[in-house]
Amino acid sequence: MCTTARTNRKCINGYSLRGFRKLNSMRLKYYSKNDVNTRMQNIKQKFKRMKTIRNIFAILIILLLTSSCHHSGNTIIVNNGKDKLEINYTGEVKFTDDEAAIKSMTKNSYLKYWKNDRKLRVKCNIDGELTYEMFDNGRKLNPEDAEGKKFLAEAIQGMISVGFDAQGRMKRIVEKGGLRALLSEVDRLDNDFIKSMYLEYLISSDSIHPDQITDIAKKIGTQIGSDFEKSKLLQKFSAIQLKDSLTSKAYFEAAVSVGSDFEKANVLKHIIRQPLSKEQFDAALNVTNTVGSDFEKANILKELLHQETVAGENLNLFLSSVDHIGSDFEKANILNELIDKKPFEGKNFTDLLSSINRVGSDFEKTNLLKKLANKEFQTEEQWIGLIAETAKIDSEFERGNVLVQIAGKMPKSEEVKTSYMNVAKTINSEVDYGKVVKAVD
Repeated sequence: MCTTARTNRKCINGYSLRGFRKLNSMRLKYYSKNDVNTRMQNIKQKFKRMKTIRNIFAILIILLLTSSCHHSGNTIIVNNGKDKLEINYTGEVKFTDDEAAIKSMTKNSYLKYWKNDRKLRVKCNIDGELTYEMFDNGRKLNPEDAEGKKFLAEAIQGMISVGFDAQGRMKRIVEKGGLRALLSEVDRLDNDFIKSMYLEYLISSDSIHPDQITDIAKKIGTQIGSDFEKSKLLQKFSAIQLKDSLTSKAYFEAAVSVGSDFEKANVLKHIIRQPLSKEQFDAALNVTNTVGSDFEKANILKELLHQETVAGENLNLFLSSVDHIGSDFEKANILNELIDKKPFEGKNFTDLLSSINRVGSDFEKTNLLKKLANKEFQTEEQWIGLIAETAKIDSEFERGNVLVQIAGKMPKSEEVKTSYMNVAKTINSEVDYGKVVKAVD
């Protein structure tokens, strides 16, 4: 059976289309009643003819579209400013194992190859027989002699270099030399898109060895220039593959090399959703600190919170990453979620207060301290620490509001009340001061 391929242009050259209109001059002329009737009849006949022609054109268009479904194919166009290469083909084309000739093609299909002034046309008839036409700078070549065979081999290499028959080629390489041979082949490829196809094939292989996975991660970081392709490949790694410490190290090094904040965030969210070791948690936060966008950085840190990995000794490093966020709004949003999720004791509580203190906006800082005041504290030292942190709010009005919130929750021991009143005395407004003192009585 003949195989028909749907048109798929991977690169389209743009053309500027210009429309032209012809303006006709108008002349006035008087007509008799009979002339008018005659003209009306002629116009009606013209409309009938136009309708018939329109129907014919519609049928022709349908026929052309139907025909194109059987003759259109896949098109690859590459133009680097120096060389222009175009490939158009239908069906499936299989090369010989040495990639020097065409082994077979789908019946009733074709292959066309142009590179500058070099042209190749191959047709496969209904019986599977191939016919060749070769032109080098306008000179026709004989496909049977040495020059013609060399021309065909070079054309095939040119097609392979832009990803033509990539799946078939990868299979041929693996059959000859295994996955390591395919991994070595990546070094000889120039195009990020083609390299990405080969590396993705390797990542998804069930028989890939851990040291080969490590090499793949290194190649992604050093040989792939496109942030999109890097991100896409790094998101293909599984939790099992990343258990190896060397692979994990190479993986995070590759993640750092992603320039786009959006793509880097996608990579980090991918690995954060997997079980993380302490080393991986630290590495993920170190990469997060290289993200420039406050929005993306905040989303990564929120993802970490959702995975319930922020606890104990991880908290200090997490709060350090929160401090890398410039936006008080984004910083406060993360701290809000953190206060909701975690109980804080000892040094963790002190670290949280320090992080809140580094929020520049009095409005955001006030809301965070009020929220913290509603939590159940285990020790008087925590209340005293919270009260001391309130003293650092610049706005006396906001400072008073936080103290009033604290007064309703804090223990009424002498030490805590003394700390409270010491901060209350820093409020100069008599109205606000009176409100704060009244709240504690």
